[in-house]
Amino acid sequence: MLHLLRISLCTAGSQLRAPIVRLRNIHVSSITEAGHSKWQNIRHIKALNDGRKSVLFIKLARQIRLAIQAGGPNPAVNSTLRAAIDEALKKNMPNSTVQGILKKSAQNASQLKKYTLEIKVLDQINMICVLYTDRFTQTKMEMATILKKNCSTFSDVKHHFDERGYLEAIPPANISSDNLLSCCTDHAIDAGAEDVEIMSDESRLVRFLCDPLDIEKVKTQLGKLGYSIEHSEHAFFPKSTTKLNPDATVVYEKLREKLKTVDGVEDIYDSFEMVY
Repeated sequence: MLHLLRISLCTAGSQLRAPIVRLRNIHVSSITEAGHSKWQNIRHIKALNDGRKSVLFIKLARQIRLAIQAGGPNPAVNSTLRAAIDEALKKNMPNSTVQGILKKSAQNASQLKKYTLEIKVLDQINMICVLYTDRFTQTKMEMATILKKNCSTFSDVKHHFDERGYLEAIPPANISSDNLLSCCTDHAIDAGAEDVEIMSDESRLVRFLCDPLDIEKVKTQLGKLGYSIEHSEHAFFPKSTTKLNPDATVVYEKLREKLKTVDGVEDIYDSFEMVY
């Protein structure tokens, strides 16, 4: 299988990018996406998840509950749960709150299920909301009311997005900065990833992209190679983005904030182009 690996060097405060490199069949061409890679919009996507502390804690609690569903309530044998707890504590969630979530989750027999809702906003912006909930019908009705009041509706828009497995990882310390690109490229091929990008020389954070079905396989292989997995998800990247005028931008951002507070909303992906 031919792997296309896009390698970009992204340094803090710089928009310089390295050329695209096609491995095994070398080809070099310039980036045409106005100074940023095709996947740059993920930064905006991730920023959507960094809202108010109360919203963040609800999401972290949901991740703990999902981890318990997947592998049981014992973090000693459930690595996913251990990682979810570590992430919650890293985000300053009190340990007493974490323990309360663990106790409550163990007593709750209902199962969270994943749902994907497609939305057309203001007849211009394509949006995908990923939900984990045990009350989908009520949640969808709540969202429908919000959308109706903001000139938006449920609509078939998924074909406007590329679905990708998205992982952020820190390579092992024995890989020097001078060899970071080449080593991560080789490891991406070994792990089954299709694209790799060095996000920062300083933090040594590396972004891997793969087929959504291969996320766990890539995560496992990178772990065996000594990588510390910081984050992974099934992400939706817009094929194109849209700018809004200032008034419409205000309306859109208010709508987005309302949707983020709906119980069960895990991630929001959209085609809105940020204007800096």
